[in-house]
Amino acid sequence: MMIWGDGTFVMASGQLLCFARLFLLVPQLSSDAPDTILPDILEAFQRHQDLYRVCGAPLAARPQPGLTNRVFRLEADKGTFFLRLPRLEAAGNIDRKAEARNLMLAAAIGVAVPPVFCDAEAGILVTRAVEVSGSPADLSEQPSYSLARALGEALGQLHGSGVTFEGLLDPDSVLQAQWQGLQDAVRCREEMTGLEIVLRPIGAGAASGAGPALVPSHGDPSPGNCLMSSDQLWLIDWEFSGMSDPAWDLAYAVLEHEMSADEEQVFLQAYAATGAAVPEADRLGVMKAKCDAVSALWALEQLAAERDEDVFLPFARQRRGRALRQLARLS
Repeated sequence: MMIWGDGTFVMASGQLLCFARLFLLVPQLSSDAPDTILPDILEAFQRHQDLYRVCGAPLAARPQPGLTNRVFRLEADKGTFFLRLPRLEAAGNIDRKAEARNLMLAAAIGVAVPPVFCDAEAGILVTRAVEVSGSPADLSEQPSYSLARALGEALGQLHGSGVTFEGLLDPDSVLQAQWQGLQDAVRCREEMTGLEIVLRPIGAGAASGAGPALVPSHGDPSPGNCLMSSDQLWLIDWEFSGMSDPAWDLAYAVLEHEMSADEEQVFLQAYAATGAAVPEADRLGVMKAKCDAVSALWALEQLAAERDEDVFLPFARQRRGRALRQLARLS
């Protein structure tokens, strides 16, 4: 078990355990569906008595959006926290020990909210609540540009940190694994049409096998994983972090935040200002197509698992369409 409390890090074994593996990415979606799982919170506190030491007795919990985890804004005797409990259906795709290691490194860099409690085996994580920025009237410029700039700075700081994360995030391997996993899903075959082109090497350097230097990457810098405080942006949910092509984080951020061309320029300029090298436009364009293909195939995996068609089918079609349009522009 790992616990961070009062600035300390403890592991039952007395040493860090390192795992390198391929992460299956799960894009974040917001959900307004209420979760009535307060008994699960109480059970977590009963099973992990250190939660009482860190948080005090739980008083109230408000569900937050998320599909791969159950996240709560927790009011407790010792303050306000974010409590994450895992969803069982996502547990097999996540290396929680690698996540904990990477989160510790990201917090030391200053781009992640430091944890106050983490049990990697159980998938339970607690951080202190971060108060987000006020209304748009409190900002001296458009909030969208402020966010784009802050996110560019945070990713540049992370990518240029020189630390080594556990795990490998290889978009091509992810796509191949997703594609193979859907081969027996008859209802998904038509929705996969056209995406097979993304499985083939595309873009500059593909023929020679040349690739970029890998950097420590968040893996899922979507809106739900970005918290803007009064003075900085924090990245949360490091469960899909690993060493990756820097273009992945950049392309995924642009797509999931639906940045305009001007916002993307602000974002990339802020990234470059940290000293990080911005990928060539063509390589970033190819990665955008791959990111959307991963998202589309993930949604189809949810359909194959008989999850809500009204949620996941439109999502899959939107991401598939955007990936194919991007490829058409590149060609």
